[in-house]
Amino acid sequence: MTANSPHIFPLDRDAVMEILPHRDPMLFIERVLSADEQTIHARTRVNPDWEVFRGHFPALPIMPGVLLVETAAQAGALIVGLKGAIKDGAFIAFTGVEQAKFRRAVKPGDVLDIHVDLLKERRGFYKFEGKILVMDEVVTELKFAAAQMSL
Repeated sequence: MTANSPHIFPLDRDAVMEILPHRDPMLFIERVLSADEQTIHARTRVNPDWEVFRGHFPALPIMPGVLLVETAAQAGALIVGLKGAIKDGAFIAFTGVEQAKFRRAVKPGDVLDIHVDLLKERRGFYKFEGKILVMDEVVTELKFAAAQMSL
């Protein structure tokens, strides 16, 4: 982290909400266990009470892949935010997925370990690579992009 943005880890959900504009039901990062200028390790528990499980799928609830992608994107935005690189009046917007692989279903109660690396940064555009694990097993791998946008 930069000298003007010191952080003591782990960061809790309240600290995450000071950086990200997301709120329930779309905030998927509960804790940041560690981070530096290029990487982050965040964690969240897949809450069985999330509204999405009422319809996806009631008899066999699984976390939608698009929400796993969103979870990784939020972790990527946190890297930028934690190093103090988000301009006033701006936020980090997810802009695309280059590839995503889903290795197994994520179920309510699973604990997600989210690992994201910032690969490239240029003039407010960012490329990331990430993986999400459950009990040390990779469940999702992806490459994605984001950009800094004005509110």
